[in-house]
Amino acid sequence: MSLPHQYPVCELLIRELVARRKLHLCEALKVVKQREAAEDVLQNTALKCMIKPPSQAPSNLKCYISKMVRNASIDYLRKHKRELPTDFDDEAVTGWAEITPICGRVHLEDKQTLCEVIKALCAQSARKQDIFLRCRLKDERQKDIAAELGLSPARINGVVKQVEGACNAAIACTEM
Repeated sequence: MSLPHQYPVCELLIRELVARRKLHLCEALKVVKQREAAEDVLQNTALKCMIKPPSQAPSNLKCYISKMVRNASIDYLRKHKRELPTDFDDEAVTGWAEITPICGRVHLEDKQTLCEVIKALCAQSARKQDIFLRCRLKDERQKDIAAELGLSPARINGVVKQVEGACNAAIACTEM
């Protein structure tokens, strides 16, 4: 398939990949042995063609793309051999493997909850933030903070409880 060189190199490579898609899919399938994995390999190859094409068009596009697909297939296998195949629904298996079953949705929800806690903390005065963070994160004793700021330990405890309540309220709002 000879195309005029008026096209950018990445476009020539993508055209070749699409024109002989079934052939390249079969090449990937020989290596990775799964249809979904072979599709992933082709997508990764297309991305590589678009992101980092060679400076000049290869003389034989078909061979060049075939080699890219084969290399991407081998990379795919290497990457997935290192992964531990686990049924994440089985808590006994995840406990044995010391893996936490976190999916994207749970990760996003945790991030949103953290953002709400940060907003609640930022809504407090700078002094209250300082007291709370020193007690809860830096593990400083309340009586030491009280002595430094000229407040009673009871007042420090009250501030910590007030800020903690605001953070807990923010967490409760995200769980609804």
